[in-house]
Amino acid sequence: MKLDRRTLLRGAGSVAIGLPALEEMTRSRPAAAQSMGVPERLVTVFFGLGLDPSWQRDFSGALEPYAGLSSKMSMCSVEVGQGSVGGAHCNTATVVFVGERQSSVNIAGGPSIDQRLRREKDPTGATLVSGIWWRRGACDAQAQRVYNPDGSPRPPVKRPSQVFDQVFGQIGGGGGSGGGGGGSDPEVEAQRRELRLRRSVLDTVMDQVRSLQGGASPLGPASKAKLDQHLQSIREIETQLAPADEILDPVEEPGDVSSCAAQAPTDPNVGADYDRFTYGTGDSAPEIAWPDYQRVFRLHADLWVTALRCDAVRFGNLMFESAGGHTNLRGSYTALGRSTSFPGSSQHDSYFHGNQKNEAELYQHFAQSNIAYFLEQLDDANHLEPNGKTVLDNTTVVIGTEYGWNHSRSQAFHAVAGGSGRFRSGFFTDRTMNCIDFYNAVLLGHGVEADIGAATNVDSEGDGTVILA
Repeated sequence: MKLDRRTLLRGAGSVAIGLPALEEMTRSRPAAAQSMGVPERLVTVFFGLGLDPSWQRDFSGALEPYAGLSSKMSMCSVEVGQGSVGGAHCNTATVVFVGERQSSVNIAGGPSIDQRLRREKDPTGATLVSGIWWRRGACDAQAQRVYNPDGSPRPPVKRPSQVFDQVFGQIGGGGGSGGGGGGSDPEVEAQRRELRLRRSVLDTVMDQVRSLQGGASPLGPASKAKLDQHLQSIREIETQLAPADEILDPVEEPGDVSSCAAQAPTDPNVGADYDRFTYGTGDSAPEIAWPDYQRVFRLHADLWVTALRCDAVRFGNLMFESAGGHTNLRGSYTALGRSTSFPGSSQHDSYFHGNQKNEAELYQHFAQSNIAYFLEQLDDANHLEPNGKTVLDNTTVVIGTEYGWNHSRSQAFHAVAGGSGRFRSGFFTDRTMNCIDFYNAVLLGHGVEADIGAATNVDSEGDGTVILA
């Protein structure tokens, strides 16, 4: 029996849990085609407020969290110069990860690079757009990073529980909690919560799981172990989404996935309204302790990692704060041998308008440490894909921000990680490259015509390896 790459475990309601990449999904193909068992993926990661150019060149400051990943990344400064409307952060909002000039303040001039690759290579590939922010700023586009071919946005999902339902399905068909605007029906939400308190999404697919783990299973020992690992990852995310006092006791032995105690899909309480798309500036923006903010982002990151491992998602964006970054973080933060107290007021105003570079560098260290967490989970050697490489190795991850220092369109930090050997890694460059050239280089690495704007500095070594230096 040969399993299809995108085989799903289907359960009651609308639950559909993707299987991770298993050896049996590719073993019957000729050796030359083994790499086809790994799909092309392109994920963008955004963080707000930019980096001072002096912090972008090495791992001694704000980029210190990436030190262990340096051999799998290339970093550069780019010019984000195509914006023309909206003022301040709205000027560049629809340019980052797109490159084309804005059609209007909230409409991009074309698709984001993930959707451009999807259109050319994998039109049915699933897209996920999620992340954490609370103030969108002066325009919706400050909190939007994925754009369709016509330039219209795909709004991001803020609630981790809604991402969970989107990726792994819903029990009983109950609607997910709102992520970008309107609230949910209280009665439906109460029923959905009660169902989750009583059972896990894994409970709905246990008959199929047992058939894949039993004596008649088509899976070998390694694949069975990987399946167990995959289901455990889903269970761990459910646990994180549940308040500690609502987790039910297991009904069987803890090591058996059939014992998954159901956890309510409750998003961490951070003292802010997930369903509110925007807040104002200053004191009207929510004040959130940085460990709580980090907890929510890392829940999004864990969901993304599991979705990529099981091939439930191939394209999209993970966001750490919107352009402008107005969330009022609070709490003492220590890194690089220094400490600061996040002020409980806008980092945008206090650090960047106030030109407080020490505090701003520690704030960006906090942001990069969370993005590095996402990359590290993707690079977990315990979850190798059929070609023997990690999910990070096989995924092109593009990291970017909207500005250099303090609203300068010059020297905006961008990086590419992973990419299946498509990009030369382990360096930093600043050659006044426009973001158009950078995005074209990413697409060229995937064999897609470099046709964003006017490409001027995209180079290739002739073997398909794209040079960004």
